[in-house]
Amino acid sequence: MEWIVASRTDPGRKRTANEDFYAAEEKLGLFVVADGLGGHVAGRRASELGVGVFVETVSNEADDAPLGVMRAAFARANDEIRKLAERDPQLRGMGTTLAALWLHGDEALVAHAGDSRLYLFRSGALHALTMDHSLVGERVARGELTNEQARIHPSRHVITRAVGVLESVDPDVASLRPHSGDVFVLCSDGISAQLTDDEIRDCLLECQSDLSRASRDLVDLANARGGEDNATVILVAITS
Repeated sequence: MEWIVASRTDPGRKRTANEDFYAAEEKLGLFVVADGLGGHVAGRRASELGVGVFVETVSNEADDAPLGVMRAAFARANDEIRKLAERDPQLRGMGTTLAALWLHGDEALVAHAGDSRLYLFRSGALHALTMDHSLVGERVARGELTNEQARIHPSRHVITRAVGVLESVDPDVASLRPHSGDVFVLCSDGISAQLTDDEIRDCLLECQSDLSRASRDLVDLANARGGEDNATVILVAITS
């Protein structure tokens, strides 16, 4: 399996600091997006530490059972963020969302905790691979809210699962078989909360031959919609 990658991050129009952090480890086939929680300093520390520990764990344990490696990486990131918060009272309550894609052998492993998302763009259609771990995301899953209602709900930013907040974290982890031509989308809610799934799909349709342009256009469009939050996106196109 081979792939090409494009990524972009931006603080948005309403924030001076960027609490998102991401990694695109192309040789390892590992891609991670995190959105920090707990204020400007704590949020950035949490997302950066979470991504760093996650990547290190997968790299060190890459020969083990892949689903188990992903869960272990979440657990270790959770522990390290909590240890840092215990040492520094100013960082109490810190945490981060985390969404990850690992292209391993002939599998694509996807995992997440929080409301950073993973999508699959295949044959002109966009498919959500994750369900937001948030109050409104869970109500959408139960059929109590529509996606349109969720986008403007006053509790839309309340996260129910994150890395580093509780003693343990339970990520959703799954595996699928990629096809040539697939594009995986990892993004923070600065993208998904500003744009509809249809807008994300249309951008990918328009820019299929230029992945860098697609990543740029997604962030630019999120900012044009108001840029309420930090916006980060990684696009991974399977070429063979």
